Amino acid sequence: MAPKARPVRTCTGCGQRKEKVQMVRIVADPSGELVPDLKGRLPSRGAYVCPDADCIRKAAAGRLPASLRTGGLPPAEVRGLAGSIAALYSLRVRSMLGQARKSGRLVTGTSLVEGELRRGAGEGWLGLVATDASPEISGRIVRVLRGASVPFRVFMSKSDIGEAVGKSPRSVALVKDAGIAASIEESVDRYRRVLNKGGSDQ
Repeated sequence: MAPKARPVRTCTGCGQRKEKVQMVRIVADPSGELVPDLKGRLPSRGAYVCPDADCIRKAAAGRLPASLRTGGLPPAEVRGLAGSIAALYSLRVRSMLGQARKSGRLVTGTSLVEGELRRGAGEGWLGLVATDASPEISGRIVRVLRGASVPFRVFMSKSDIGEAVGKSPRSVALVKDAGIAASIEESVDRYRRVLNKGGSDQ
C-alpha cells in the first residue's frame, strides 16, 4: 500500500505550497484578532503561513486578512502576530523538556551533562545551553557537546530551563530522546525564523 500523502497548504505570504506540518495555521477570533494555532484544532476559518518573519509580514499585508475576512492590519498587530507565534514555539520547547524529564530521558546541570557525554552520546541527542550561562560554563559545555558530536541550541534562560523541568536554574539540559530532541530543535529554529533572529550554535 502506497504511503498516504500529507496534506498540503499554500502560504498566504510567499504563495508556495508546502506540507501543512511545515506551516502555521492562523485563525481569527470573534473580535477579528488573529490567533496562531500550532496544533490546528481551533474552530473557525483558517489560513496558513510559513514560520518566517518575511512570510508573516507579507501575509499580513496581503492575502491573510482577505483569507480570514478581516480588515487591514496595523503594523503593531503584524509584530504582535509574529510575537504570538514565537511565544507558542517557546512554550512547546518547555513542554518537550517536561516530557523528556518525565520519561527519564533528560540530564540537566553542567557536571552531570559533561559526565553523560564523556560516557558516550546516543544518536539524536540534543543539548540546550542557557542564553545567560556564564562564558566559562557556556564555553566548557559547548566544547564537550562538539567533542561528542551532539548538536545544540542556545535558547532560554537558566531560570526558564530549570522551571521547565521542575528544578533550580540550569545552565544546560541534555535531551536523550531523539523524537523530543527533533521537536525541540525544530521549535527553536522556527522561533528564530519568526522573529528573524539568527543563531551561532549548531
